[in-house]
Amino acid sequence: MKLSTLQLYLLLALFSLMFTSVWSYNSFLKIEQENERILTEAIPISNAAARLFPLLLDQELTVRSYLLDQNDQTFQQFKDTNAELKETIDRLKMLDQRHPIMKQLLAEEAIPLIQRTDGFYEQQIRWIRDNQVERATLKRYSGMDYVNQFRPINTKIRQDIDNIIKEATDRSKAASASAKWVIVIVVSVAVLLLFAFLQTFRLERSKQALIHRSLHDALTGIPNRRAFDEHLETSFTSAKEAQTDVALILIDVDEFKRYNDTYGHLKGDWCLQKVAGTLKKHAGDFGLVSRYGGEEFAVILTDQADQASHVAERIRSEILQLNIEHATYQPLCRVSVSIGLAVVQPTERMQEGDLIVLADQALYRAKSSGRNQISSHEAS
Repeated sequence: MKLSTLQLYLLLALFSLMFTSVWSYNSFLKIEQENERILTEAIPISNAAARLFPLLLDQELTVRSYLLDQNDQTFQQFKDTNAELKETIDRLKMLDQRHPIMKQLLAEEAIPLIQRTDGFYEQQIRWIRDNQVERATLKRYSGMDYVNQFRPINTKIRQDIDNIIKEATDRSKAASASAKWVIVIVVSVAVLLLFAFLQTFRLERSKQALIHRSLHDALTGIPNRRAFDEHLETSFTSAKEAQTDVALILIDVDEFKRYNDTYGHLKGDWCLQKVAGTLKKHAGDFGLVSRYGGEEFAVILTDQADQASHVAERIRSEILQLNIEHATYQPLCRVSVSIGLAVVQPTERMQEGDLIVLADQALYRAKSSGRNQISSHEAS
């Protein structure tokens, strides 16, 4: 049965919507993978398994079309579809024991039926290419028998896909509300396409929001430790290639535990926000400002590594000028910071961790020497 233009258009719209839905799953799960590293296979498995039935239908349509027109382009379409189907099966064969239902279903039901279907289509193609068109015509409806046999298998596959997706969704809180996609009653092709189009914008905004949250500290709003690690690794690699310096400034709020004990944690949070705001204002133009952990902050300098001492002193003095009361911290009685500074030119044997160790040692010296000061480790 040849599909009408409207039916083809509707089918294309449905496939587009389905692909967009799978893509939306994939987008959110990839974000979760970047943050949690907990999902590695759910969407690829679902995507591949969901493609089996559509590919079988595509094969049926192209073989019938080739029977009618014996066109080389149609024959190429069949070859492309068949190759994609085999590639999909190869990917699914790599399923491990974490998906026993899907693995058994594919091995015992889906793949054997697909192999028998392939044999039928290859026979049809041989008859057509050997000019035995009448013989092939007599069997032209047999392909649908195989397709219909695959329908209950496809239902089982989709049920297991739903289970795989549900498990992945439960582990992805950020994407849970958007990770349920269902194709509802199709009102018109235009509505489906519009929905798919709008969906991409919504997903992109959600993706960017999740990425931003994963790389920024919730309390202070500045980049977090993960962003610091990624930026330091990139900066270190670039400096190593260009043979330039990298500077790391570690900042620790002096006697912050005592501040929390005196004024309470809410006031402590406010203090950290004020410190972070000052860092961003007075050091943000020089490099990446991030919350390193607890009451510690960090600034990474690359292009202006030679200005590290100037930046560190500016940070120390500006925070002191905030005049945040710290009555139990004698003799200053106001919030101050100790700063450790390290500047190195990366070598092949040097790692990012070496720079952190040097800056941390300098910070320890600054704290041991009385706080509210800067201690440096300059590259020789």
